[in-house]
Amino acid sequence: MKSTQQSNGKILSPRPSEPLFLLNDSLSRDVARALGFVGYNFASVFDAFGGRPRVLDPEIIDWAKGHNAVWIHADDKAKKKHRAQILGAGIRTLWIYRRRGKMSSRDQLRILSYVLPNLIEQYDKQPARLHYEASSHGQPHQPRIRLRPVDL
Repeated sequence: MKSTQQSNGKILSPRPSEPLFLLNDSLSRDVARALGFVGYNFASVFDAFGGRPRVLDPEIIDWAKGHNAVWIHADDKAKKKHRAQILGAGIRTLWIYRRRGKMSSRDQLRILSYVLPNLIEQYDKQPARLHYEASSHGQPHQPRIRLRPVDL
């Protein structure tokens, strides 16, 4: 499998069987790079927008729509504030729940590594189901990770 990132920074097209994932700046772009290294079609907002700082959510939603990408974010405000645009664009989203609004890159990587195979399978089985939430609960050394469909 190829990563979405080439050495020249261009985004590769996703394979038909696997979506392109766009990781929002509310999460670590190092996580996007790590998941790209192991074969997932991943890009961070930072890389997708050429290193431009502070890309606004409406632009990200439009980009995700134009690239048929899954927008992965942890910003609950974005989910509420841009609900109409997200629904109108018909994009897929994965919201990462962060307890108290914080999560280490290590925990982000752990959650995404765990839920991505199931998420891809769910998108294949239920293409009309567009929005999911991933969360981690329990002890840090042995968390319970959960993926569940959500309505916006």
